[in-house]
Amino acid sequence: MNRRGKKILYRVWMEEWLNEKKNYVKESTYANYSNIVYNHLIPQLGNYRLRDIDNQMLQRLIINKYQSGRMDNNGGLSDKTVKDIGTVIKLSLKSAMKSNLIDYIDLDFYYPKKDNNIRMYIFNKDEQKQIICYCLNNLNLITLGILLSLYSGIRIGELCALKWKDIDFKKNILRINKTIQRIYVKEKKKSKVIITTPKTKNANREIPINRDFAILLRQFKINNDYYFLTNRAKCMEPRTFRRHYYTMINKMGINSITFHSLRHTFASNCIRLGVDYKTVSELLGHASVNITLNIYVHPQMSEKKKCINLIYRENNDILSEEINLPNEVNLPDEVNIFSNEQEIFISEQ
Repeated sequence: MNRRGKKILYRVWMEEWLNEKKNYVKESTYANYSNIVYNHLIPQLGNYRLRDIDNQMLQRLIINKYQSGRMDNNGGLSDKTVKDIGTVIKLSLKSAMKSNLIDYIDLDFYYPKKDNNIRMYIFNKDEQKQIICYCLNNLNLITLGILLSLYSGIRIGELCALKWKDIDFKKNILRINKTIQRIYVKEKKKSKVIITTPKTKNANREIPINRDFAILLRQFKINNDYYFLTNRAKCMEPRTFRRHYYTMINKMGINSITFHSLRHTFASNCIRLGVDYKTVSELLGHASVNITLNIYVHPQMSEKKKCINLIYRENNDILSEEINLPNEVNLPDEVNIFSNEQEIFISEQ
């Protein structure tokens, strides 16, 4: 530890680290780091000397954020937000150790086990039919966007950032290479809309478009550089498009299911129709196929029994050649894993 490390306060180091990070990370990532530093770390740890920070102190902070970390004092923060805070702590203190400002600190934290079953809603077949019929009978850029999401599984930020030049009508391919999001800029104390690269490397992807649907889309194209949802040089931000979406489904008498449910419905339809998991993962732009499996693939007990029975049959065929075993074994009929239930449960990513 050098001499400066003995005196420097945690808040001073965090501001230096944050200012340095600004040169290397995406604007949206910097905004997230900044909000974490100024809303959660400096208020609780800012006046401690950097060398006095230890694992026990940081572990208490993690637990506190789970229990009562919300800025409005209305309970704890989400699992993702707390883990984002943990990530910023680790990155900043590893940098301090590398700079010889502090000695080694154990940065392994324990996160309380939370209920990983969260509700995910998908549109059932009747609702899907109702949405498609409404959109086709009321064709405009908004309803086209809703159909495009249902037919491709793209995220709302990706849809809002989509330009006509991102659709290759010769090859009938949709290219996803950017997204729109609103971020809060701490220094200016206000939010702003930014267009940036997708959230992960795999989110940069190409999605085939059905030929008939591509013909329908092309009728609305005016200018290659215009945004898909506005047919203008100015984009529509996600919260505006969400309002249009909720207005439409409320008009149809469908429960207020989030726009993201269109993406869930697309993915669930792919799995139900037997599309292999790797293909579904790439279409969705997930960072790995494991994310797709954890969200959408949950075999029921009937499917597990079918698997065991298949193994038994296979072994029974082998053994029957050697010893006297009954040729016929009464086994239950195959049962389809997929149901028409609208509400299912998933595990968090």
